[in-house]
Amino acid sequence: MIIKNRMIHGGIISRRTFVKQMGWLGRFCLLFPVVAPQNGLSFVGEKATVAITKGENIASITREAIDLIGGMRSIVGKGQRVFIKPNYITGGLDGHDPVRAGEITHPEVVATVAEECVKAGAGHVIISEWVERPPKILFGGKEGREGAQVESRVERLNKRYGDKIHLINLMHHTSYFTYYPSRTGLRSIAIPDIVASADVKISIPSLKTHHQVSPITLGMKNWIGIMPSLLYGEPRIKLHEAGIHQIIVDINQALRPDLTVVDGTFGMEGEGTTLVFGGQPVDISQRIGGFMIIAGQDPVAVDSTAMRTITKDWAPTKNEDLGTPYYVHHLRLAHTQHLGEIKKSKIEIKGEHIEKVSMNWKMPKGNVYPEKPLS
Repeated sequence: MIIKNRMIHGGIISRRTFVKQMGWLGRFCLLFPVVAPQNGLSFVGEKATVAITKGENIASITREAIDLIGGMRSIVGKGQRVFIKPNYITGGLDGHDPVRAGEITHPEVVATVAEECVKAGAGHVIISEWVERPPKILFGGKEGREGAQVESRVERLNKRYGDKIHLINLMHHTSYFTYYPSRTGLRSIAIPDIVASADVKISIPSLKTHHQVSPITLGMKNWIGIMPSLLYGEPRIKLHEAGIHQIIVDINQALRPDLTVVDGTFGMEGEGTTLVFGGQPVDISQRIGGFMIIAGQDPVAVDSTAMRTITKDWAPTKNEDLGTPYYVHHLRLAHTQHLGEIKKSKIEIKGEHIEKVSMNWKMPKGNVYPEKPLS
């Protein structure tokens, strides 16, 4: 059973009335667990395919990575609605260029993926997340440089393809929530209707370490940005209190992302995810001789591969097959709960050899890594 709760805009019901209704529905969900159908692909028992590409032309290596895993037409069907989740929620809050700082997804990667979706036959492509701080900073941050230019890229694509790509804020456009099961004390999680009802779901994170909670933030954790602060607080404090590692897995189990494209153009090491927290920008082309894109349909395999590229000398390395991904709670949980693959032997790499793009990024402080299995 899928439970939907209306979130009406335009003054039909007040925020206070809506919050009261959400409180009632939350109590209902505690008494009657929600069971929602699982969409997307299953990776249990299969060997995952992940593409790694490197080069100077960002659009070209993005297309190449998608082609290496079968092309966008193997993912997007004619007339389907695609939801793209970039990592833009923290960008530009201090007036700097968040792209070169490594804080947010490069607009060229986002625009290229969106264009490939339209070329594959998508009816509509929605680029979005739930943005609240501040609401005027949408998907790119600082004007005048690369940061804010995802909007101009979308405008150019719409002139070419006929207004099929939409750049929106989920906070302003959500009509209702669909509830999915959670293994935490919350028992269920609320997904905005625009995301839950999309035919194809794509995560495009930037390659970053994290300042707390998890040593990395990649494709799976990127989905936290769709979660409504109206219900969970800002910054999603109720999700953290419930157990953020399992929540990340629950969201991905609910959505079953169809594609993850990790932006390895500019990244952030150390105390990511922003300069404010002490993160240090990385121009990846200066580290490996070119920009890098990592893509695949198994979200766990893609994140595990991306992590391996930046943790060359991170301990522990006793089990090379499991490697560093095993010591990240949400990756290990996702693997044991059959969402995807972390074992190196079960992941087929196409394109660049992972050894040729491996780096040794600075770890976050505070004993965030390794996250050893909980007893």
